[in-house]
Amino acid sequence: MIVVKVGEAERIDNPHGVDVKKLIGMENVQILHVTLKPGEGLKKHATPVDAFLYVIKGKGMVEVGDEKEEVRKATLVYLPKKVPHSVENTGSLEMKFLVIKVG
Repeated sequence: MIVVKVGEAERIDNPHGVDVKKLIGMENVQILHVTLKPGEGLKKHATPVDAFLYVIKGKGMVEVGDEKEEVRKATLVYLPKKVPHSVENTGSLEMKFLVIKVG
């Protein structure tokens, strides 16, 4: 059994300068917990693998390719590999979400 507590997870450096903790890092899956303060975001970037974003708390704007959508708690977004995407906290409270990278 693998049990990971977010508060005890390894914080990782990232080019976005935001709070990212690695919950799982295996050969074919990586799960990250991201916290964005109001106004913070993940700059437009692409990943070499498919990924999913699952919103735990807060609200924000997600852009995937040429599409934009406001997301809130309990929303899942598919992020196809090699397609540029970004996330911005547009709310007045923290936004927390998981990024699950597969492949």
